[in-house]
Amino acid sequence: MMDDAAVPDDDAFVSSTTDAYAAPTDAYAPPGSDAGGTDAWAPDAFSPGEDFAVSPTETRNTGASGEIDVPVTITDQRSFMVVATSENASRLSVLSVTDPSGDTVLRWEDWYSGDHSYTSAIYAERTATTINWPVHGDDPALVPGTYVVRLGSYRVDGITSRPDVNVDVTTITNRDTDLSSGVLRVVVVWADGMADDAALVTATEAAVDHWNDVWSMAGLSVEVRYVESTIDPDLPYPAAMTGDLLDTASSFVTPGEIAVIVGETINSDTSQYGVAGRIPGPVIRSPISAIVIGWLANAGGDGVFSANDIQLYGEVLAHEVGHFVGLFHPVENAFDRWDSLSDTPECRNAFNCEAMLGTNLMFPYSICDADGCVSTTILTNDQRGVMHRYTGTR
Repeated sequence: MMDDAAVPDDDAFVSSTTDAYAAPTDAYAPPGSDAGGTDAWAPDAFSPGEDFAVSPTETRNTGASGEIDVPVTITDQRSFMVVATSENASRLSVLSVTDPSGDTVLRWEDWYSGDHSYTSAIYAERTATTINWPVHGDDPALVPGTYVVRLGSYRVDGITSRPDVNVDVTTITNRDTDLSSGVLRVVVVWADGMADDAALVTATEAAVDHWNDVWSMAGLSVEVRYVESTIDPDLPYPAAMTGDLLDTASSFVTPGEIAVIVGETINSDTSQYGVAGRIPGPVIRSPISAIVIGWLANAGGDGVFSANDIQLYGEVLAHEVGHFVGLFHPVENAFDRWDSLSDTPECRNAFNCEAMLGTNLMFPYSICDADGCVSTTILTNDQRGVMHRYTGTR
């Protein structure tokens, strides 16, 4: 990495009832702000499938260069994902992806300091990283041969190389070529005591139904199962220093599933609807493999779910998991950064952005008044393309 860059507000979603234009706390820890700290990661077992396959996890050392090359052999697969998890206090990033002909199809330099968001994989801010390739429809389809993903290890500033780091690397592939329909498997992990709240359970199940309705317009559905945990209901922001919680939550899933933790609050803030662990997120256990949801924000000021609250809750779930499968906000809260998709307009102020994109599922904040919030159910063709190319979509 050359120099620091502004990282997009890629995963926080907040209430805007009182202040529609207040930017949320950045879900990324500022470079150098913490020393990290995750528990040892237990590699996932080999889990082959007809279309979906997970490789055995290998431990590689970045050596004197602080970099490793990860080969991915492709025959007839549609997409692949590389998930890397490092030792404590190391930060990982994806530096490049090279195709079988030797052409570099992804360079970190092309996106790191720009004003368009492509993948969080290039930012060395977590103890784990993941790249899903291809990212969207403008990327070339996979061809037979060996792709090479280059990874780098860095110190907590996300800039200075950190050599001689052990990295656990897993590759996931998907050969399902249907880009018009698909299923994503999700595990809702109840924080401690949440499963005992009958009203919350009922509201969550109704919200999942609405989530399915929203995603069905993109040809996608979600299969959800529920598990209980002893995770503290005051959930933290996903960050390098809280990766152990996401690692714990993702231990409830099998390879190919995504963990969504439902607690009371996020970072003790009752205005935070939800935060995704990464864009994209992995479909195996890791310190970035979960989404956190604060139910109190979704239930509104009175803490009781109305029909409008359930609609919002379902769209928050659809939004946060949308991040996890690779979608950025079409425009960030400061109106100076955009996603990399061609069919989401580059608006530059609140008035125009709300008019042009306020009903898009991935709009960065809710637009609410005393009567409720604007429904966000729209997904563009390019956004649908990202979702269908996610390796966990089958």
